[in-house]
Amino acid sequence: MKKWFQLYFVLISVSIFYGCAGSSISLVGGKNPGHPVNVIAINPNSGILGDAIAIEIASYDINVVDPAQLTNIVARLNLNEFEIGTPQNLLKLKDQGIDGYLVVKVASGYDGLPQSASVRLNSTYNGQLIAGVSWQNGYGGQATSMLDRAMRKDVSSAAKEIVAKLIKNIK
Repeated sequence: MKKWFQLYFVLISVSIFYGCAGSSISLVGGKNPGHPVNVIAINPNSGILGDAIAIEIASYDINVVDPAQLTNIVARLNLNEFEIGTPQNLLKLKDQGIDGYLVVKVASGYDGLPQSASVRLNSTYNGQLIAGVSWQNGYGGQATSMLDRAMRKDVSSAAKEIVAKLIKNIK
């Protein structure tokens, strides 16, 4: 009887955790830029996750041009914010002392936490991709369940994971 109880307990435990997965992250491309990356500008449309990523990047002793500063630079250079990522405009950012241009796109989940994100860092020297990161939040069984809430990462945790992967191509 005791063996059946143990087997039953193991089967129930496995079935509970079978539908669970932690966040996943992958470096989707890029290469060593061939120049130091000491200053990174964050796209003004990167939202709260972009701000959190900027804070994390700064902890690696990289200077960050935040979205408000970049908007001022773009206005001074008489550029359109939607055209910043073009090669000729990236060169203008390089002339302002910026080494990389970071774009963050995020989709929110049912609970307001990030569901997935893509992060792309381009060189202002040549427009090439320095690093791209694809991130997906975790899940635990049915949406809104306690286990699901326990598996999902908040904005700051997502930013830490993303920057840890991103920084490998910068340093």
